[in-house]
Amino acid sequence: MFTKKKVLNINGLLTLAAINKYQSKRKAANAMGISIDTMNRYLSTLESSLGLTLLQNSGNGYVLTSQAKNITDVVDIAQNLLEAIYRNENTSNVTENKGHVRILMPLTVSSTLLPRDLNEFFERYPDIRITSTCTFSTNDIEDESVDLIILIGQPRCLDKFSLICEKEVTCGLFAAPSYIRRYGCPKDMKDLCNRHRLVNKIGSEKLIYGWKEILEECRSVCFQSNSTFSLARVMRNGTGIGLMPLKFKNKGLVPLKTIDKQFKLSFYLLVNKSSEKLLCVQTVANYYKRLIEKI
Repeated sequence: MFTKKKVLNINGLLTLAAINKYQSKRKAANAMGISIDTMNRYLSTLESSLGLTLLQNSGNGYVLTSQAKNITDVVDIAQNLLEAIYRNENTSNVTENKGHVRILMPLTVSSTLLPRDLNEFFERYPDIRITSTCTFSTNDIEDESVDLIILIGQPRCLDKFSLICEKEVTCGLFAAPSYIRRYGCPKDMKDLCNRHRLVNKIGSEKLIYGWKEILEECRSVCFQSNSTFSLARVMRNGTGIGLMPLKFKNKGLVPLKTIDKQFKLSFYLLVNKSSEKLLCVQTVANYYKRLIEKI
C-alpha cells in the first residue's frame, strides 16, 4: 500500500537520478519542474528512510556517494522500462519496427560510448539494422545520408538535424598510482605545469574550456593521441597526468585531489529531420540516448 512517505521516497529516487544525470541540483530541479527546497525535502526524506548519506559536498557542488550511485542504476532501469511502456515498444509496434539506421560519430565518442546489451536489443528488434561509422572529426560533421549524429561540442548542422539529447560530462585530472608514488601529486596548478608531465587527447583543447591554456603553459606534454584507449593505457602505465571523464576513477587511475579544478565536456545527439519520424530511427535514438545519459 502506498503511503505519503512512500510517495515522497519515490520522488526522492527520481530526484537522485536527475542529479546524477545533470550533475547539478539546479539543472535537475529545472528539468523536474520543482524548486530546490522541494528537491532537498525529497532527498532528506529518502536519506532518513534509507539511513544513508546520498550526497556529499565536493567543494564545487554536491556529488552522489557510492551508495547513491548504486541506487540510481536501479532507478534508471525502472525509468527505461516506463519509457518503453509509454512508447508502446512492448506490444505490436515491435513487429512493425524495422529498417536500416545509420549513425555517425567521432572516433573519440565511439571509444567512450561502447554499446551495451546489443544482443538484447537485436533480440527485441530483429528487423532493425544499425551501421555505425566513425570519423576523425569532432564536431564539424555534416552528412545528410545518416539518420543520427553524435557530437562533442556545439553542433553546427541544426538546419537539417534536430537536437534530441545533450549531456554535460565532468572531467578531472587523473594519474596512475605508480606515477604518484614516483613523482608525488602536484601541489597546485603552477607545480603541475612546471614539474609534471601531461598527456593529452588530441582535440580536447578545442572542446574543453581552460584546457588549452594549461597545455600551453605546461613544460612537458609528453604524449598525445586521438585514441581514448591509447591515452588511458599510457596513463595507467604511469607516464603522465591527463584529463579524463570522472567515470575513469577507480579504473586504474586516481583523481588529483590537490588540484580542485573540474572541466566540462558536452555530448550531443542529433536526428535527421527527414527520417526522425521513422519508428526504427526513434528506437535506435532512444538506445543511444540512454548510453549518453550513463556517461
